[in-house]
Amino acid sequence: MDSFCVHMPATAPADAAAAGHDDEKLRRALVGGGAAKAAAALLLALSSRSPPAAGVFLRGGTALLCAYYAVLAAVALFGGLEVAVGFWVAGDPDRRRGWGRRVIWVSVVPLVVVAGFGGFAVLK
Repeated sequence: MDSFCVHMPATAPADAAAAGHDDEKLRRALVGGGAAKAAAALLLALSSRSPPAAGVFLRGGTALLCAYYAVLAAVALFGGLEVAVGFWVAGDPDRRRGWGRRVIWVSVVPLVVVAGFGGFAVLK
């Protein structure tokens, strides 16, 4: 049995909450979190063992398989957008901090999606 998963640091939720009040932490959370989400989504999409639960996706026809890759592509694009927002917020943190905080909280959804897809084990 082979498997791989994306590990998230145990302090990540506390760091995300603290990022709303500290400009440097906000930039790091946006850029680092976005890059990690994009990399994890691309790793899952390009993996030779993808899709992880092949039985579920292959029995359901091509619609589920296309939806799997579409969701991973959307998460990768959102990760890139999160990185761009991180650099944008860093340009004028006093006026743009609110947008950065919104993106941090919205980014929880793609994080859960990538963690859920990466949690499947691949059986040989």
